Amino acid sequence: MAKSNNESIGIDLNGRIKSLKLADRNTLLPLFEAIINSIHAIEDAEIPNGTIDIDVSRETVLEFDDSETNLPYINKFAVTDNGIGFDEDNYNSFKKAYSTHKSDRGGKGIGRFLWLKAFSDVKIESVYYQNKKPYKRVFKFNLKSDTGIENLKTEELQSKPQRITKVELSGYKDPFKSKCPKKAETIANRIIEHCLIYFLRSNAPIITLTDGATQINLNKRFEQLISGNSFIEPFKVRNYDFKLNIIKWFEHDELTYHRMSLCANHREVEDFNINRVFQDMHGKIQEEETGKYYLIAGYIESDYFDNNVNDERTEIEFSKDGLFDVDLICKQELYAAIEPVIRKHFEDVVENFRQKKLDTINHFIAEKAPQYRILSKHADVLENIVITDNMSEQDIDLKLYKAYQDIDFESRKEVNKILQSITEAEENSDTLRAKYLEVLHNLSELNKSKLAQYVVHRKYIIELFEKSLDLNQKGKYQLERTVHDIVFPTKKDSDEVLFEDQNLWLIDERLTFHTFLTSDKPLNSIEGIETNSTERPDLLIFNNPISFIEGEDAPFNSVVLVEFKRPMRENYDPENDNPIEQVYDYVSKIRTGKQITRKGRRYPITDETWFYTYLVCDINDKIEKWASYAQLSKTYDGLGYYGYNKDLKCMIEILTLDQVLANAKKRNRVLFNKLGV
Repeated sequence: MAKSNNESIGIDLNGRIKSLKLADRNTLLPLFEAIINSIHAIEDAEIPNGTIDIDVSRETVLEFDDSETNLPYINKFAVTDNGIGFDEDNYNSFKKAYSTHKSDRGGKGIGRFLWLKAFSDVKIESVYYQNKKPYKRVFKFNLKSDTGIENLKTEELQSKPQRITKVELSGYKDPFKSKCPKKAETIANRIIEHCLIYFLRSNAPIITLTDGATQINLNKRFEQLISGNSFIEPFKVRNYDFKLNIIKWFEHDELTYHRMSLCANHREVEDFNINRVFQDMHGKIQEEETGKYYLIAGYIESDYFDNNVNDERTEIEFSKDGLFDVDLICKQELYAAIEPVIRKHFEDVVENFRQKKLDTINHFIAEKAPQYRILSKHADVLENIVITDNMSEQDIDLKLYKAYQDIDFESRKEVNKILQSITEAEENSDTLRAKYLEVLHNLSELNKSKLAQYVVHRKYIIELFEKSLDLNQKGKYQLERTVHDIVFPTKKDSDEVLFEDQNLWLIDERLTFHTFLTSDKPLNSIEGIETNSTERPDLLIFNNPISFIEGEDAPFNSVVLVEFKRPMRENYDPENDNPIEQVYDYVSKIRTGKQITRKGRRYPITDETWFYTYLVCDINDKIEKWASYAQLSKTYDGLGYYGYNKDLKCMIEILTLDQVLANAKKRNRVLFNKLGV
């Protein structure tokens, strides 16, 4: 005779569900709980032919294909097994919060609450035997009432049916639904990974996943993925015993890195990348025998994990600082203990990854960055640099630059320490002198590296300057500003621009060293120049006096003006665009200003102050005519012009853009050749 009623779960169910933590990344955990329950039920039934069927139901859509993005969302899972079922013991345990019924298997008594965290409704149908008599129990488990259990029906059956239990998880909630993998293959892989310890057993039940017309035998898929390549190794951390199951995962698209999983009570809890142990292990490994690619996956078990896993089975407790939780191990201890275990089976693999990293670094230094050659003398530094397959050249350069800076810092610190010791010592000992010479040698190597870095920088700037002179994709030449910014950024002054970003050497090496430089700023904005002119010299450079003159009225020894014109410019206005007159006009207005004030110090511009001007442009008929009118002479190579304006005490030189480029290449050629760039 059947009986029907509602019963209470014996807890403030709504409050308990709200307090549960279930991260988006654990969206399949409720399904895993149902599958593990089925595995335990089959174990309790002590049958050799256990089966678990997992059915996937999706939201109704008009049409879809099997691509990940177009598949409809999953809204229900059904897990069916032929285990022991919901007999009185199991049902009473289900009703009891924090039940210890499965404590010997690590049961926390809260797995079923995760169902209601992610699903709005759970329906359970179970055919079981009690005192050798068959019964059927059906009920719903949800938050629609305070009791938790609805529509309970229990009846004795007259026939002798097979045991079967079906758990339906329906009404998938967001954000879990939207975060759930859509492809059946992905879900199958995730189930295998979570329940891997059970698949490793010889008596694992047959588990099948069905999604419409797609049916996946998870046992066969497990064999396909690992191809029988697995090892088991014991190890210790302090006095705790651990066991590591190592697997070669083949043809597994979902696994993207070498992974170590921590398992509590035969279930995966959390994982970490194996590069925490071997920092150079990035990317798949090709097996020599088969040519197939695989990733390493490890599954670590221990009583330590069983006893220190949280209720949700999402995290294992480790020591944070080692001071107040002395009974807990820290993750670094675990990593250190794992290292020799993995190396035992993958020594060649570990070394190959290491060598691949070093080859990448050495090739990059040889081909792209000779300024870092000094790093080859610091093997320990190279070992600690992490390089991945998808890392850009810019990222590699940053890694090497950081390593170089660290070496430079340590060398300077050591030098300062030695110098202080010399100062404090009563006499210079032979030992101290030898150490000082050693440090000095290291500094010398660093200085060579810095020089190489600067030479490479020059090579890059020259190539950039050369490209700026070419036609762009639209068949037009670059703007004047493009060329200008390469030499010195526009609308800046020398206090705003780092020395490394000033490339005045392209025009003249002597311009690199100056007192003050302003770029493309109005004359009337320069403090101390008495003019209303808003004209903007491209570059205005003030140089230190050569002679020793005391007092704050020491004059500038020279002023340099640089004016750029657009590559291949032809459209000069004959009346208003004479660039030679433009330069002379700048000189006249600056001389009229009498003095420059810089950081509170006055620098008079006297009759003895010389002006040097550079006009950087491509020469055409108009430029040649204006140069003739100004009585300028051709340079020795016949490419440019030079002359002297006696009234303004001004030297002028007209340089073609090609001339600037060619001269820069010639001046630096010997450096490039010596460095091999």
